[in-house]
Amino acid sequence: MDSYEEIELFPHDKIRPKQDELIKDIKETIENEKILLSHAPTGLGKTASALSVALSFALNKNKKVFFLTNRHTQHKIAIDTLKLIKEKKKINFSSVDLIGKKWMCNQDIANLFGNDFNEFCKAVVEKGECEFYNNVKNKKQLTVEAKRIIKELKLKGPLHNEEIVNFSKEEKMCSYEISLSLAKSSDVIIGDYYYLFSPFVQNTLFTKLDIEMEDVILIVDEGHNLPNRITDMLSVNLTSNIIKNALIEAKKFKYNGLIIWLQELMRILTGISNFSSNEYNKEKLVAKEELTSKLSEVVDYDEFINELEIASDEVRKKQRKSYLGSISNFLASWKGEDKGYSRIITEKNGRQGPVIILSYTCLDPRIITKDIFKRIHSGIIMSGTLKPTFMYKDLLGIERGVEKEYGSPFPIENKLSLIIPETSTKYNLRGEVMYKKIASKCSEISSIIPGNIAFFFPSYQLRDNIANYIQSNKKKFWEKGEMSKEEKENFLAEFRAEKDKGGILLGVAGANFAEGVDLPGDLLNGVVIVGLPLAHPNLKTKETIKYYEEKFGKGWDYGYIYPAMNKTFQSAGRCIRSETDKGAIIYLDERFVWQNYFCCFPKEGLCVIKEFDTLLKNFFRSC
Repeated sequence: MDSYEEIELFPHDKIRPKQDELIKDIKETIENEKILLSHAPTGLGKTASALSVALSFALNKNKKVFFLTNRHTQHKIAIDTLKLIKEKKKINFSSVDLIGKKWMCNQDIANLFGNDFNEFCKAVVEKGECEFYNNVKNKKQLTVEAKRIIKELKLKGPLHNEEIVNFSKEEKMCSYEISLSLAKSSDVIIGDYYYLFSPFVQNTLFTKLDIEMEDVILIVDEGHNLPNRITDMLSVNLTSNIIKNALIEAKKFKYNGLIIWLQELMRILTGISNFSSNEYNKEKLVAKEELTSKLSEVVDYDEFINELEIASDEVRKKQRKSYLGSISNFLASWKGEDKGYSRIITEKNGRQGPVIILSYTCLDPRIITKDIFKRIHSGIIMSGTLKPTFMYKDLLGIERGVEKEYGSPFPIENKLSLIIPETSTKYNLRGEVMYKKIASKCSEISSIIPGNIAFFFPSYQLRDNIANYIQSNKKKFWEKGEMSKEEKENFLAEFRAEKDKGGILLGVAGANFAEGVDLPGDLLNGVVIVGLPLAHPNLKTKETIKYYEEKFGKGWDYGYIYPAMNKTFQSAGRCIRSETDKGAIIYLDERFVWQNYFCCFPKEGLCVIKEFDTLLKNFFRSC
């Protein structure tokens, strides 16, 4: 493997077991202009493997590497890897670390999100009122000072985004514009998915950087998240609360003509949501015309959008945020295609009474991804839970894909994997008797596994119904649904500090702590997945299943079973994070042994058992 170290700029002294196979496959993928879909477990060294090979090819062939991830922690790992390559291989290359424009802004922008922030930024720049932008550009040309700062930053080598932001703040400059200027000459761009997959952001970025899609070598980290991130990006909602707030806004700024039209919009929304009293789930499909035709009886549809947009621009100058703009954006999106989308109206209970939600929801990420994967030079999509790889190939519309699965490099004897098929969170089996039975198993497991343990449930409601019955001397840590970054960090710090006495993390699969959280060593000795984290069988889920059945003949697999198992394995992955970690992973639900779920499990070292206590005790006795 010495030749690979020389050619691919591999930054470490040793190549891990099975990593050489990954490096070889990445090299062949890029050289043959293919897309590699790689299920590569934690510990294989995916980031170092992908970046070293891709960077070597990019430097030789004048290409640009895009390393995209949805996790800020992975930004740091990628930059640290590039720093190591530069330090050990003594080569010249440049990189830039981009996060969301909002998070790089020096203005006071609290509570501004999405389109509100974009419109605010655009307005203050166009009016010449942003001193940070003005210090970087004058008549769209870089200032002398900005050129000096950019030159200085280039000499520092690969930098974390926080370093660029802090440096720019000290110089009173827009860190986003500084980063974009750095990106123009960068060989590697690290950023979020939307820098390539959001049509607006991609177009802006590629125009400013003067690059072509065909020159991009793409690395997608945590690739299992990509389909959902794309569909979320292309989905919009209109709620009765947004209209109420827009009415308050229109009255406050005396847009009297809009008040009448907004009242009509609320009347139409209420009329569409006329659910019968015996409907258990207050949701139904809506045709595009049910909104457009009824609204057009009151006002010209496009004129209404235009008037809302004009008013929202004025409002943002005074209070930055505008609900009128949110409605304008929704109505413009609502005119879009039916193919690959669902239109659903729902009524839910809010804090101050019922809330009506009209959604235009994307079901098909291929709408965006198919053309991108067709045009880019080559790509690597990688994740520890990219299974089955053929599903992601289908969902992303990849035509020149190469599918690969790699085994774990960690010693199999360090992990105990058990399925205990004695309980179930199946809907028709739920009730106090079952909750107590599940809690009894959890209590027993907690008493055997020393130190910290995490339980992941399908939902907060189920978690609360079961966890209150768990008996343990260990301190319980209850995850909350909405947690700020600071709250999450404090939560984890307190949980880690409990490792000697032992703590119990009571979380939810797919939520705050089931993904992207590292608890290595003895910070977490066991993970229990309590029940199958299946999607709620609502209308959106049913429409997704129906759509995937029509497209691929695998509706239930792609829309229901595989996503649940993906959440399961993501939760399980919190336990073993290095070759020296030891721990137990327990799947607590009888459905895990049903064939359609059981076939998803890696079978190496997996044990199905009801009398688990002796096996569990012996495992931790030997640790």
